[in-house]
Formats: sequence, structure tokens, C-alpha cells
Amino acid sequence: MDLALSSFALCLLSLASSAASQILLSQIAQENLFKIRLWLSHSVLAAPLRNIQILGPHKLMAALTTDVDNVVTAQEVLPTLFIEGSKVLAVFVYLWSVSPPFLLFVFGFVALSVFILYVPQKWAWSFLDRARLTENAIFGHFRAATEGGKELKMSAERRRAFLDDELLRSAHALKMQRMKAFVIFVLVDRSAEMLFFILLGVMLFIAPRYASVSQGTLTSFVLAIIFLGGPLTAVGGALPTIGKGVVALRNIERLGLSLSKETDVNFRTTPTFALTRPAALELSKITHLYRNEESEVRHQLGPINLRIDPGALLFVTGGNGSGKTTLALILLGLFPPDDGEIKLGGRRVTDENRESYRQNFSAVFADAYVFDSLLGYSGIESQARAQEMLVALKLENKLQISDGRFSTTELSRGQRKRLALLTAYVEDRPFYLFDEWAAEQDPQFRDVFYHQLLPELKARGKTVIVITHDDRYFHIADQVLRMDAGKIVSFAEQPRATELQS
Repeated sequence: MDLALSSFALCLLSLASSAASQILLSQIAQENLFKIRLWLSHSVLAAPLRNIQILGPHKLMAALTTDVDNVVTAQEVLPTLFIEGSKVLAVFVYLWSVSPPFLLFVFGFVALSVFILYVPQKWAWSFLDRARLTENAIFGHFRAATEGGKELKMSAERRRAFLDDELLRSAHALKMQRMKAFVIFVLVDRSAEMLFFILLGVMLFIAPRYASVSQGTLTSFVLAIIFLGGPLTAVGGALPTIGKGVVALRNIERLGLSLSKETDVNFRTTPTFALTRPAALELSKITHLYRNEESEVRHQLGPINLRIDPGALLFVTGGNGSGKTTLALILLGLFPPDDGEIKLGGRRVTDENRESYRQNFSAVFADAYVFDSLLGYSGIESQARAQEMLVALKLENKLQISDGRFSTTELSRGQRKRLALLTAYVEDRPFYLFDEWAAEQDPQFRDVFYHQLLPELKARGKTVIVITHDDRYFHIADQVLRMDAGKIVSFAEQPRATELQS
């Protein structure tokens, strides 16, 4: 009776420990998934904007989804490798106690087999590496299909070319690369089994002819090697998963985000530029080199020498590609200059304080992204101000604000730009920058923007920089700065701002 109870208790303990280990492994995997995605998201936001633009959103999305999943999946099979590996080690220790010379023969055979199979495994990993790079192109095509869906629907020829040429080519390449890797892994696995049976045959039929070995020793070795079949099969089956995880880690490393952070991922800022009112903003001999992904210089912005006095209303104009937006990104601290210096209130902007410097600006970009909440500005005063702006911008019939969240962001492009303007107003920063805000607005809201909103900001003492082509409103500005080919070609002298001399 006692033996039966003990056996029953051991069974329960085995089941409980097995369940607990699986639950613990799942928790560890999900915790790692959470931490890696959070770390990578922090790294993306901490990396220089130019690096993010070069990488492209499709590569970042692939890293945040496919790569992270593959890394965590590979991590989940590591315990199996350790367990099965410990079994292999235990078998070798046992065989050493039975017959050291025979063990050396077996170990040499295994080492030779691993060496022979190493080259095809390396080929398989190279195919997985290529497949991962092809996945970047696939994500790019997916992005094109979702963001360019209207354009593709309008042209059957373009749609056919996209599906049959672009997407089909990349999808077929991805399929073939993965299949080649899988076939090689399968052949390696089967070859390992064949070598395993060859080893058994050598032990049973050849070794006794050339070595003096007892029947008991031979039986022990054969049984031990047969037992090794299970662990070795488990290890071989895990190789493709481990391979994908290694390739994913390499891809994340290639992004280089963790090595190019401007600030700590927690974005702690010092009070170096904690301004409540605008101060003079000075650019001295600023240059910026445009580079592609291979770091080849294309063309240059600058040198730029400019002074913007507090409370100025500055219009920046020029043709496409003249450098207006790049100048704006440098003013905002999103692009660091390659040469020259920026000063705010007489204090020099450096890599160490650029994050703090940026906190003085509110901006609405030409391609403004609208979040579904006020994000950090959900207090009572901020929501009251947002509600006022909702009415002023004629959006009160389109959406509501509750607990700092918008009821919808499914709006027209012009309405989304108005919503982005609302969030910028709520921030109440000393500096405001608007990049072609009025380009997608009807005449009514253009007049509201130029004749009401901009003068209101100016009356509140804000420094306002507007990138615009609306020359019929230029008389509202204190200064008009014209750019061409990356340089300032004219700057209307006004009492509130002067261009520095080189």
C-alpha cells in the first residue's frame, strides 16, 4: 500500500513539475518578447531621425514583428537543447567508465560527422539570412499595397505589374530561399541518422574483428548509442528554429539602433533649455550633408547663417528640394548639423542637450501623424484648451474628446492636419513650426490659419516658423526667407530678425 501511494505521489509530482516548467518557460518567453519589443521601440525613438528614414518603416516593422518572434521562439527551444545535451554528456561519461579507448573511437566518429555536416548547415543558414533580407522587401510591398491601394485600384496595368512582377518575384524568392534551407536541414538530419546507423554497424560488425572487447562492453556501447538517437534527433530538429533566431538577432544588430542613440532610452532631459518664453535662435555656418543608405553624399544644405528673434513670425519659402524641410528639421533638433552650431538664448545646442532643446518646439509636419489621444496632455486644462480648439477648427461635429482620447481619427487629410494643429496648440511651447499646414485646407481655413491662428500665437509671444508657398499671405509675416539649392537666397530684413553675416 505504501509503495502504491509513493508511486502515485511520484506520478503527481512528475505531472505537476512538468506543467510548472512549461508554464514557467512560457512566462519567460513572453517576458522576453515584451522586453525585446519594448527595448527595440525605445531604440527606434532614441535613434537619429535620419537613420530611421534611411532604414525605412518596412525594415523596422519586420524587426519588431518577425525578428522578435523568431528570437523568442529560438529561446523557447534552448531548454530542450540543454536537457538533451545533458543526456548526451551523461551517456559519454558512462561510456568513458565502460571503455575509454572505445569512447575515443565513438567521439572521433561523432566529431568527424559534425565536421562533414557543418558545411551544408552553413549553406542552410546563408539561405535563411537571404530569406530574412527578402522579408524586408516583402514588408515594403505590403506597405505599398495598403498605403497605395487606391492608386493600384485605378490602374489595372500597374496593379498587374505590382502583383505579378514586384510582389510575386519577392514572394517566390522568399519561398525558394526558405525551402532550400529547409531541404538542407532535412538532408542534414537524415544524413545524421545514416551516420548514426553506420556507427552502430561499425560497433556491431567491424569493431569486434579488430579490437578485443567483451560482449558486455559491446552491448553497453550499443545500447547507449541507441539511447543517444532520441536526444540527437531532438537537437537536429531544433536547428532550423535556432537558425532563424540567430539570423533574426543578426538583423537586429544590423539595424545598429542601440549604437546610435542620442539619449538614454528613458529620454531623461536636463533643464538646460527649459524655457517659458521664446529666446533668440541662432544658426551659425550650419551645413548638412544628404546621404543615402550607403552613406554616399548626394548634396549639401548650407552654410546657413540665421538669427530669429523672440516672438518673430517667419515664413520660409522656396521650390521643391530647396532645403526648406531639412532646415526645419535642423531647427527642431531632429537633424544634427554636420558642421556649425545652433544657439538658443546664447546657449549652444549639443548632442547632450539636444533632447532638452527639442522640448521647446511644437511642430505640425507636412506628413503629420495623428495619434488617437492627447498623449501626455490629458489634464483638465489641456482638455479644456483642446475642446476650444475643436470648436475653432470646426471639428466638433466630427469627433469628441473624452479622457484625453479622440473618438475617431478617421478624417480627411485636411481634417487630420487640423487635429494635428490642435495637439500642437495644447502643448503650448515657446516655438511653433508648421510645414505646409495650409496646403490641404480649403480657402476658409487658410484664412483662419493666416489671419487668426498665426496672429494669436504671435500675440501670445510665440516664435512661429511657417513653411509655405501661399505668397498672397506673405504680408502677414515679419520676415520671408527664400531658399534654393540648399541655401538662403533672400531674407527680407525686418526689425524683428536679421540674417547673420558669414
